[in-house]
Amino acid sequence: MTDNFAEGLIARLQQCSVEQSEPIAQEDYTASLAPLHTRLQKLLETLPLCDQRQGLSLLDLQVRLRGRKGGLPHIGELGAAIRRLGWQRRRQWSDETTSFSSKWYPADQVQTHRND
Repeated sequence: MTDNFAEGLIARLQQCSVEQSEPIAQEDYTASLAPLHTRLQKLLETLPLCDQRQGLSLLDLQVRLRGRKGGLPHIGELGAAIRRLGWQRRRQWSDETTSFSSKWYPADQVQTHRND
């Protein structure tokens, strides 16, 4: 590892730790039986920007949200809700070392990636 790479990595980790807010208890954004898109919006507001920039998996979001009667929200409804909030999916197709993955990014984040 070169010194520049190590210094850049340390600086980025420090930036992410500064951006992280205090974790909010799961009950705070799932206690009410508000519509899914409202609960999802509250959850997304609590996530640090560095996590959002790395992309969010629907499965990870599904685990963080509790549906009615204690169940998990349906993955299709969750996808529709995050799309309604302006997020966009970016797919990464499989190659020899990884499998298919799909992550969600804020609309402005997707645009900057496509211009790179």
